[in-house]
Amino acid sequence: MNNYQLRHAASHSKGITLIEILLVLGLLVILLSFAIPSVSGAAIKAEMEATFENVRYSMQMAQKAARTTESAVIMRISPAEPDTSQTISFSSPDEGGAQSNLQIQDFSVSKDVVLVTEQASFLFDERGLVKNPGSILLVSRLDETVTATIHVQ
Repeated sequence: MNNYQLRHAASHSKGITLIEILLVLGLLVILLSFAIPSVSGAAIKAEMEATFENVRYSMQMAQKAARTTESAVIMRISPAEPDTSQTISFSSPDEGGAQSNLQIQDFSVSKDVVLVTEQASFLFDERGLVKNPGSILLVSRLDETVTATIHVQ
């Protein structure tokens, strides 16, 4: 090979072509189209699990408060409304119907999760037992196929 052929071959091997760039970008788009739904699905499931644990913990705190104070505790679930978060609140009714202050913090449910139940409240007696058992269905507003159920019994 002479000197001209070496320089000419070296100048053609530098850089990347437009076709190579488009091919790589196409592959990246295909890979991302598979990754994005799985990432968003994982975020929805994580939100559901966190809400599930918080509701279950709130229920356990109501049972514990009923046992320690030896008085009934009511756990109320606010109705579901569009674009607002539901709350779980706690109260302890006395003989006069007035509400006394419990040391249980109200829980605000994520706007992405709806609590569905047949009854708006659950009553825990002085032993921490549920007087009106039922269940709470947690449904994701982002993907209604993601659900979880808490049995209050």
